Amino acid sequence: MNKLRNRLTLRSIDSLWINWALSVGALAMTVLLGIFVTKLWLPAFALGFAFLLLRRIAVMRDSDPQICNILPYVIVRILFVTAAIMVAINLYYMKFIDPQEYLLGRANKNIPYITILVVAPVTAMISLWGYTMRRRLFFCHRCAVEQGTPQERGFIGKVFDVETHYQLRVLIFMSIIVTAYTWIYYLTTYNNVNMNPSDKYYYIGIPVTLYLLSLGYLAVRYFRIYMFYRENVVGDASSSELTTILRYILICDDYVFLKPSDDDRDKRVDTPAMMHIPFRERITPYDAAVNFSLVSGIKGNVNIKFLYENSNNRADSNIFHYICVLPSRSEVENSRLTGEWFTQHQLERMHADGKLSGLLMSEVHRVYTVMMAKKTYDRFGNRLYDIKHYKPTFRLRELEVMEDDFNDPGWLLVAKDNEDRPLFKFRRFWRKHVRGYE
Repeated sequence: MNKLRNRLTLRSIDSLWINWALSVGALAMTVLLGIFVTKLWLPAFALGFAFLLLRRIAVMRDSDPQICNILPYVIVRILFVTAAIMVAINLYYMKFIDPQEYLLGRANKNIPYITILVVAPVTAMISLWGYTMRRRLFFCHRCAVEQGTPQERGFIGKVFDVETHYQLRVLIFMSIIVTAYTWIYYLTTYNNVNMNPSDKYYYIGIPVTLYLLSLGYLAVRYFRIYMFYRENVVGDASSSELTTILRYILICDDYVFLKPSDDDRDKRVDTPAMMHIPFRERITPYDAAVNFSLVSGIKGNVNIKFLYENSNNRADSNIFHYICVLPSRSEVENSRLTGEWFTQHQLERMHADGKLSGLLMSEVHRVYTVMMAKKTYDRFGNRLYDIKHYKPTFRLRELEVMEDDFNDPGWLLVAKDNEDRPLFKFRRFWRKHVRGYE
C-alpha cells in the first residue's frame, strides 16, 4: 500500500511538470510555427493544440481525476482567444483593409500579424484571470467536490494548491515581460517589409528560450519537492502506515465547542475532539460512538451524526467527519476536552477572517453549503421558490434534526450551478451533451 501511495505521489508531482511542458509548450509551438506556416493557417494549428489539450484533460479526468489540470484548462482558453484574434486580423486583411496601406508600406499581406504580439498579451490577461478566479471556477469547484479540499487531500493536495498557483504566477510574469519587450521592439525598431534575423531573435528566439529554461527550472523544483516528500513524509516513522482520522464537531443549540491550536505560531481554532486510529476503510456508527467516548470521556446522551468522508489513494489518511449534538453545554466540563463554546455569529466571523483550521474551514463550508442548497433548489438546480436569489436562514440547531447526506457531492455542485446563475440552462445543456458531466 505504501509503495503504491509513493508511486502515485511521484506521478502526481511529475504531472505538474508534464502539464507545464505540454500546455506552455503549445504556446511556444504556436509561436515557433509562425516561421513555417502561413498566417492564414496558423489559427488552425492553435485550435488543434487547444483540442489536444482538451482531450488530455478529459483522459486525465477519467484515468486519474486526482491530478490538477487547471494549467491546461487556462491554456486552452488562451489558444481559443488567440486563434479568434488571428482569424479576425486575417479577415480584416482579406476583406476590409484599404489597398493604400500596402502601397504606403504600413501593411504587409504576407505578415498580417506577428504571432508573439498576439499570444503574449492574451496569455498575460487570461492567466491573470485564471489566477484570480481559480477558487471560483466551476472546473476547480468540481474537483474540490469530488476529491476534497487541499487540506483534506493531505500532502499532495497542498502541493497542487501551492504549485498550480506558482505556475500561473510564473506564466503571468513571463508573458508580461515578453509582451513589454516585443511591443517596444515593434513600435521602435521593427520594419514591416520582412522578418529579418533580428526580428526572429526577439519575436521567436527569446520566447522559445524562456520556455526551455522554464522546463529545466521546474524540473529541478519538482525533483526537490519529491525528495522532501521522501525524506520528511515517507521517512517519518509516524507516516510509515496509513491511518484513519476521526473528527467530531461538538454543537449544542447554536454553539460550537472549539479550542486554539497547540502551536503558538498558529492562532487558528479547531475541534478538540479528533483522533487517529489504524487504517479502516469504513467506520460503523458503533465504532464512531466508541471512539468518541474514548477521545472525549463523554458517555452521556450524545447524538453522533455522520457528515462525510475524504478518501484517496495518495493521502496519508482517510478522514471521517461527524457532528456531535450535546444535550447541554455542561457535558464538556468534566470531560477530557479543553476549549470554549462559541456562538454561531462568532463562528461565522472566524470563518470569514480565516481563523479556523483548514479542515474546520472545509467542514463548516460543506455543512453550510449543502444545507442552504437543499433549502433553495431541487436536485437539478431549479428554484424551489419563485424568488430570484432567495437566501434561507440557517441555524446550527437545525443539525440536530437534519437528515441530509453531506457525503453526496451533488448538492455542492447544485450550490455552484443553479437557476440563479447566468446561462444556467445553456451550461446544463453544454455539460450534458458536450462534456458529458451529467
